[in-house]
Amino acid sequence: MTRPHPTPILVLLALALALAGCSAADDSQGSDDDGSTDSDTDSDTDTDTDTDTDGDTDTDSDTDTDSDTGSDTTPDAIEVVITADNAYGFGYGSETEMANYYGGIENMLAGEIFNCSGGPEVYEIDPSAAAGAEYLYIINWADGAVTQGVLGQFRRSSGMGDFGPLVYTGDEDFEVCATGQNYNPGSGGPDLETINEMILLCNNGVAMDPDTTSMGWVDTVGTEYGAVAVGEDNTTPYDSYAQPGNEFPLVCQDLMDEDAHWMWFNWDPDNIVWPTQSPFMWPGGTNPDHQFLIFRLEADSLPPIE
Repeated sequence: MTRPHPTPILVLLALALALAGCSAADDSQGSDDDGSTDSDTDSDTDTDTDTDTDGDTDTDSDTDTDSDTGSDTTPDAIEVVITADNAYGFGYGSETEMANYYGGIENMLAGEIFNCSGGPEVYEIDPSAAAGAEYLYIINWADGAVTQGVLGQFRRSSGMGDFGPLVYTGDEDFEVCATGQNYNPGSGGPDLETINEMILLCNNGVAMDPDTTSMGWVDTVGTEYGAVAVGEDNTTPYDSYAQPGNEFPLVCQDLMDEDAHWMWFNWDPDNIVWPTQSPFMWPGGTNPDHQFLIFRLEADSLPPIE
């Protein structure tokens, strides 16, 4: 940067200000109220070269360097597209509790599950809500009629039109815990306090009833007490009525990707083998699938934006 040659009065003024600045610089490192220490480094050198007709040369160089030990990394938002037959909520949290809860959506009509208008809900979760979260949780409950399941997709979002790869329901990293506490659509479902009480029981497992629960978290491989059920993707044409292997109509493909798979809890994986038999179809009886269900996915399973 080239500056005009300073007058003598301005040079003296600049020198005085520089000396005052040196005194103030001694206090540039301090502690915040929370006890943390901020370290900032500022260096200033002025270099301007002007050559007069009398042969005098003045040199002034200007270099600014700022360094701060803080990080400018901003966490990503999370985009969620989800629907359920019949009801769902979701949120983020730690291994021991869900810190925030979205939804409590209870679909009473088929159009609220499948249609482009009024069907799947789309959420963008603010980075502050998901920051530091260890798990994504999905909560599900359903009526005692015909079919039940959840379908969704999740990805990181920069908020500026950049996205990470999609992760779908049915991913092998999902786990489920069947709590045995039944809620019907229209009840509002379990509140956050109840959900967190059950997360602790699911983590323990042995304190649960083997006849009405999954005895803790189970995955797609499962145990004698149940497994994550993974069903059809969002490409299967509906054959006019629900049947094993073809339980659901297509969900609006303008919103839901074709690779999303229906997901639920299989309460008897040794004898209910999809698609010959179906854990997505209501078998009758009193809460045979041990609702309500808590699905969880480690937050690290969502790939970063590339």
